[in-house]
Amino acid sequence: MQIVKNILLWLAGVVLGVAVLLGAVMAASYSFTTSGSQPDPAAQFGGADLEVNGSCWQVPLIGGMLDKAFYSPSTLSVQKLGVLYDAHPELTLPEWATSAQLTITADGMGDAYYFQGDISEYASFLYPSNGEYKAQLTVWRLPEGMTPADFTWPADGAILRNTGLERPSRASGCYQYSFRFTIQASAELELSSERIEQGGVAALEISGMVGSEKPQIETDLGSVQCVRSPAGWRCYIPAAYNASAGGHEIAVTVNGETLTTSLVVTAKNFGEAEAQPDPPAPDGAGEEFRNVIWSLYDAEARDKMWHGAFLCPLENYTVLLDYGQTKVMSGARAGQSNSTLLYAVPGDAVRAPADGVVVVAQNLGLTGNTVVIDHGCGLRSYLYGLADIHVKSGQTVSRGDAVGQVGETLTMDFKLGSKSISPWPLFQTSGGLFWLEF
Repeated sequence: MQIVKNILLWLAGVVLGVAVLLGAVMAASYSFTTSGSQPDPAAQFGGADLEVNGSCWQVPLIGGMLDKAFYSPSTLSVQKLGVLYDAHPELTLPEWATSAQLTITADGMGDAYYFQGDISEYASFLYPSNGEYKAQLTVWRLPEGMTPADFTWPADGAILRNTGLERPSRASGCYQYSFRFTIQASAELELSSERIEQGGVAALEISGMVGSEKPQIETDLGSVQCVRSPAGWRCYIPAAYNASAGGHEIAVTVNGETLTTSLVVTAKNFGEAEAQPDPPAPDGAGEEFRNVIWSLYDAEARDKMWHGAFLCPLENYTVLLDYGQTKVMSGARAGQSNSTLLYAVPGDAVRAPADGVVVVAQNLGLTGNTVVIDHGCGLRSYLYGLADIHVKSGQTVSRGDAVGQVGETLTMDFKLGSKSISPWPLFQTSGGLFWLEF
């Protein structure tokens, strides 16, 4: 009997010891200083560290089976970051973040949201103007398969069962930040190159400005239009085969501010080639060409559509008369060529040089079967003299798509606005058209 009593007392002591041990382990697990506690809240906006003003975390206990909810409600404190001279301050999240939600309002304007959404959408957000703003940011660390909407916000001190989505479990929850800042930005200009040859193209990036006003460009090199780019606005400036050598001023007006920069054009010897006179044009052909083709020169620029190198419209060809060459007829010089005449294998496919939208697909008295493709940013490819046409106006085409068939020759002309440029850099991904491509 005494033996049984001793055994029972021993077992009770073991159970009590295990209970005390488990209690100590659980108590220790509630501490943020132990493994599995809240992660580092480090986040930055515009290069400044953000201060946490609210959080809710579930930190794993023994074996990841239970969670202790640590909850800190949002406070009224709002961090003041000061003046930012960047038109789009960068937001840097902690490495552990799985998702983040951001709202931006005008400071003092209540719930008039300028931005509200996932942080991935912030990259394309444009601040409407310089001024004072208020932002709220929530950064989440959640198991794979859980969204912020699925996360439980318990009462302070509540114990919840682990979701089981992670083994071993890690801390799940979020930090909240609230801060004010002032945007005071000004436009900046950057050229892809300060010098280009005749026939080349320079890209001009206009960044650092707020608002959605499209910059206006003035230059004697041609009509230039801007399109949106990740950094702000982008335009492409042509130096035609006959552009005057020397410096050319470029004036950019945006948000009531005018900035200037200079581009130097260098002379290039394009050589000369024998050429044949153009055949007589039918009556009215010139006026028809002006109505159909010239009207494209100042048409509204589409967003950029090309990506990487252009294709030559013909896979097999011989150059009869190249871009920029001086035409020689009967021993006399007869001006320079603004296009390239290719000798072809009859029946070969004529290919779309790059992604774009067909804006002309018809027979013209001056150029025969004609296809014009708009590639965006004011850049268009003009293909003249096809044997037949396989596309329609308004049709979207991809690089390499057959737009028709060739007869014996094909004329190709690439223009930015109304100015022809050399086609060969397009096929080699060289020049400003491929600078910081987006």
